[in-house]
Amino acid sequence: MDLAVAQRLAALNQAFYEDHAEDFADTRPRLPAGVSRVLGRVARGTRVLEVGCGDGKVGRALARAGAAGYLGLDVSEAMLARARRYTGAEALPVPLAFQRADLMDPAWPGALPAQPFDWVLAFGVFHHLPGAARRAQVFGALAARLAADGHLALANWQFTRSERLSKRQVGWEAVGLTVADVEPGDALLPWERRGRTGLRFVHLLDAAEAQQLAANTGLRVRETFSADGASGDLNEYWIMGRERSKAGNSRARGDSGEEPRPWHGCELVGG
Repeated sequence: MDLAVAQRLAALNQAFYEDHAEDFADTRPRLPAGVSRVLGRVARGTRVLEVGCGDGKVGRALARAGAAGYLGLDVSEAMLARARRYTGAEALPVPLAFQRADLMDPAWPGALPAQPFDWVLAFGVFHHLPGAARRAQVFGALAARLAADGHLALANWQFTRSERLSKRQVGWEAVGLTVADVEPGDALLPWERRGRTGLRFVHLLDAAEAQQLAANTGLRVRETFSADGASGDLNEYWIMGRERSKAGNSRARGDSGEEPRPWHGCELVGG
């Protein structure tokens, strides 16, 4: 994808979340079921990086469950302001950090701390990144921030599994583009609440692309499952980690055999 096209689509999404942050977050008051399932594998005492943290619900849940540290990144100042407001109103046992990061800027990883993370979470992020090359670059940067026994978890919106969403796709002329300007799996979807409308770029990131992203960075897909929505399959989740050594020295903390802790969520989708 041409860089100028990718930047235009990324700017479209950034404007959407700046303009609709409060209304959008209000429609998602709790964690989706799939996110809860992933977080149930995060052991106490871990360091977590979340990209696309939104208003910080995941971070607050992790803090209550005993995470050792959390850094949430998002491009939307409006979402980050909401995250700080809600986090500040709650007495949490672990301090949370929130920071703005534009994943379209190649320099964004430079702001990350040197110490690696046990878990890197990207829920509803990669399907909003335009261009296969940019998604691969961001994924590589995240994989590089993992501890030796770390895990990387993705959740991607499978909007074509919904007939209603498929029918609502908007033509590229709405943003001055054509089909030739974008890549297979790309789409524009409208959003409306309380009489206010918006438009977002989305990409259908399928299993083949997820497997390739993992393989290119030396990770292995350890678990995949579908969850969320009335149909129970509108988000696809992948949990990835590095190859374990033969001696088992790279045993991941999330695979420790402990019973997953309960996390309370709901079936809200379409991030």
